[in-house]
Amino acid sequence: MKQRNEPPTLNSLIAFDATVKHGSMTLAAEELGISQPLVSQRIRALEEVLGGVLVNREHKPTSPTMAGMKYYNEIEKALATIQRATDSAKTDFNDFRTKISISAYFGFAFHWLMPRLQRLQQAFPDYLFEIQPTNSLSDLLASQADIVFHYSTLAGKYEYEHMMIEEEVFPVCSPELADKLGLKAGQNLTDLSNIPLLHKDVDDPRWPNWKSWSKGVKIKPSTNPIVFRYNNFPLIVEAAVAGQGLCLGWKGLITSFIEEGKLIPLGPSLTSPGRGYTICSNYHSTFAIGNVIKWLVNDA
Repeated sequence: MKQRNEPPTLNSLIAFDATVKHGSMTLAAEELGISQPLVSQRIRALEEVLGGVLVNREHKPTSPTMAGMKYYNEIEKALATIQRATDSAKTDFNDFRTKISISAYFGFAFHWLMPRLQRLQQAFPDYLFEIQPTNSLSDLLASQADIVFHYSTLAGKYEYEHMMIEEEVFPVCSPELADKLGLKAGQNLTDLSNIPLLHKDVDDPRWPNWKSWSKGVKIKPSTNPIVFRYNNFPLIVEAAVAGQGLCLGWKGLITSFIEEGKLIPLGPSLTSPGRGYTICSNYHSTFAIGNVIKWLVNDA
């Protein structure tokens, strides 16, 4: 065979791939929805390009030659990748649902958004929601999401801003740890000196930490050195549920854990009127996003 200086066609590769898989050009033709002679023709065209014989046509079932099997092993995964990518693209192009993106800090996304996501989807079955969690303030500020949840005061940076949950921060711990420490639900702490504390990143000024909380509620802070800190709120909550120590809880985010009895609230509470979780959007006036925002605000 004379080798051609041209790449093989995708159709010829698919015909060869199906023939090797089924051991039959007839079965390959059935899978591809074409005639058996056309399968044979496409394989011959591929052989012309490569300059060698790929399949033994005299034996049944049809089997690849040694060179054909080597070639098949090299192209099989690539063809499978192309097919998956093609199927995915078809799905994307045929999905005409309204897509709405929501960006928020990890803690809020995990503890407030995710528990509501199923009900939100039921309320808007024709919408496709994309949650974009982050721990980075710069990422949140640069986000092009349709809806953004900030933890701050009303900043006036968006066309629509609404304070959903005002800041209220209080200690929480597992019932088991409370029994061990002799604490009861609702009890006000007066001294943190001998209490195991779970710390979020103390260098992050966006949220109160034990030091700023103690100062805010005017109680004696802990003098113990920090030996471990967590970099996101869901991790620190799980540690508190496991009884590893007390953590600071935010109203709205920690509510379900208290209602389920996994954590108990303690005091005192640090409140900051005008500061908290704010829902923001530059697309509030659009029908779809406006309705979703209204649902989220009402649910809060």
